[in-house]
Amino acid sequence: MSASLTGYEWTLLRRDRRAWWALLCLGALVLLAFAVNLDAIATANAAKSEIARAERARWLGQGEKDPHSAAHYSIYAFKPTPVLAALDPGVEPFVGQAVWLEAHVQNDMLYRPQGEASTLQRAGLVSPAGLLVGFAPLVAFLLAFTAVAMDRERGTLRLALGAAIRPRAIVISKAVAIWSALVLVLLLPVTAATAASSFVLGVFDFDTATRLALWGAAMALYLALLTAVGIAVSMLAAGVRTALALLFGLWIVFGLALPRWANSAVDSAQPLPSTQAIKQRLIDEAPAFWTAEDAKANQARLLAQYGAANKDELRVDLRGAELDLSERHSHAVFDRVLGGFYDRVEAQDRSYAMLGLLSPMAAMQSLSPALAGSDFVHHRRFVDGAERYRRELVNRMNQDVMAHPLNGDGPRHTNDVSLWAQVPEFRHRVPPLATAWGASAPALWALLAWCAAAWAALALAARRMRP
Repeated sequence: MSASLTGYEWTLLRRDRRAWWALLCLGALVLLAFAVNLDAIATANAAKSEIARAERARWLGQGEKDPHSAAHYSIYAFKPTPVLAALDPGVEPFVGQAVWLEAHVQNDMLYRPQGEASTLQRAGLVSPAGLLVGFAPLVAFLLAFTAVAMDRERGTLRLALGAAIRPRAIVISKAVAIWSALVLVLLLPVTAATAASSFVLGVFDFDTATRLALWGAAMALYLALLTAVGIAVSMLAAGVRTALALLFGLWIVFGLALPRWANSAVDSAQPLPSTQAIKQRLIDEAPAFWTAEDAKANQARLLAQYGAANKDELRVDLRGAELDLSERHSHAVFDRVLGGFYDRVEAQDRSYAMLGLLSPMAAMQSLSPALAGSDFVHHRRFVDGAERYRRELVNRMNQDVMAHPLNGDGPRHTNDVSLWAQVPEFRHRVPPLATAWGASAPALWALLAWCAAAWAALALAARRMRP
């Protein structure tokens, strides 16, 4: 009986051309957005790989020089964009794609894709996840309105109840028909296209497959939630016009108003310092060069550390030891100032994810980029990895200076490619999902809570159905 009822509801959905064409048009937009994003990601990653190889060759071919000068000559590190960012770019367009790794300074990320975005991209209409989260509610509500409110208005719902068909069976058949239509048209094609593209690009591994499966499952759960809300409201409303007004109002409140309010509330409750304020703290607390007074005090400290009365008795090069001391001092400052700033950004993300309890759209906006590997937590993993590489490179150069004590006698020590080659290539991999989605975990619980509430409302609506 349930299969035949579901088939009947499918037939009714296809006959309503307005709802069906709206569904097909949104599905086409989702696929188009994915294709545009994937092309941009593939092109950018290929360019990054080529430039990274050129950077490595430039580093190895820099010739003979002072090792600390080589630390300033340094190299760029490039951030590979995960292929799943084609589903949800997250913060990728705004945080930069490359960083210059040099001595004394932890530099900002450069080359933000949003700076070269087209008008359509700046409008924010190029993300499959954005289209699904923002516009799937309208289509789902339209389908539910067609399947319930208009059915009730025509009297066919009363006939079905009069024929001794249980209300629960009617509700389930309508929900399954609407949800399956949403999944088959909106979700399944883009998920399959992502899997195929990942395989063709050679990046389809266990972690990618897990992320894609979970992203698809979360989005399917979101579509089920929308289906339940649409059917419940349409059943409980007093009339057709009331149902339509309520559904449209819910989309405005939960899709537009509450997410924006939640974002403003988080910004007000946990404000971030300005970029200029952070830079000024770094300049004040980790200067690139010592003052004369600081230099004198640090020399005395180093002499005492190595048990030497003067620099001629040092077992290491004084200049190299001073450079090493300066670098290690700056490391602590960077960890405290920049690390503290990043902690506050992650705290904001966690707070916004918790406010997903106010809106299922807000919950999906937090959960989707975390699963795609494009949220701030994943970006910070790259920043931290690049900074560790920078410190290892600079420390290795300074240690070579220290290992050849000259202390003012003769020309500075130099080295060549035999030292440069000891620094390995920089490589970054997207961290496993299990270690990098904690900030968005509250969003998952919020989404599950919304699903439970929506299906409870749907069960209530079914119990209230009368012939």
